[in-house]
Amino acid sequence: MFRAQRGRTAQLTQRQGEGEVRGVALLLPGGFVRGRGGPVKVAELGLRDLATELTERGHTHGIAVHLLRYRHSGWNGPDADTAVDTRWALDELARRYGPVPVVLVGNSLGGRAAFWCAGHPNVTGVAGIAPWLPSGDPVEQLAGRRVLIVHGTGDHSAAGATQSLEYALRARTVVPDLARYEVPGGSHYLVRQAADISALTTAFTLATLGAEPSAFAEGTVCTRLPSRV
Repeated sequence: MFRAQRGRTAQLTQRQGEGEVRGVALLLPGGFVRGRGGPVKVAELGLRDLATELTERGHTHGIAVHLLRYRHSGWNGPDADTAVDTRWALDELARRYGPVPVVLVGNSLGGRAAFWCAGHPNVTGVAGIAPWLPSGDPVEQLAGRRVLIVHGTGDHSAAGATQSLEYALRARTVVPDLARYEVPGGSHYLVRQAADISALTTAFTLATLGAEPSAFAEGTVCTRLPSRV
């Protein structure tokens, strides 16, 4: 369950869901560009409602929901600690459940890890909520995956919306099943739009895992976030 390194371990939270596992949603919380502290609890709380909705709508379809707690709070340059932990988590999920499909759902820092690790053989889809996608990050690993990006137009943080737009435009060359939704005026934290984003991300995740039919348009780079019904 754990990966030991430098005195800390990465950890998967206890599975949410029951019965035979036919697919996994792996939630990757945010953090910092640099940081050697432990997991950021407030970042985990930001994915709590999404985890609940995924569990409620996916449990009858055999969807397991896990959140990854990193060894360190930061990416930490070439160490790419967040991505290292995510790869460990994917291998651990394969050990537990076999070759079932996995959708990576990453927020901010976790979004970068999700996109970096999309090439794992069990990953079928990637969702980034205000993902940190610096210029030059690779896109080739997205081939054959479904991709969702949601970003507020008012996000001027280090994980700004202009970066994810540039990334999405490059990624379209290898992954036509890509949808990028914009939240007009939304900040990095997207607190006011949390319910809509949770519904959209859940629908994408369950559709990608074959648990629900797809209910939104793909293949578009700039679409406004639809209202929740």
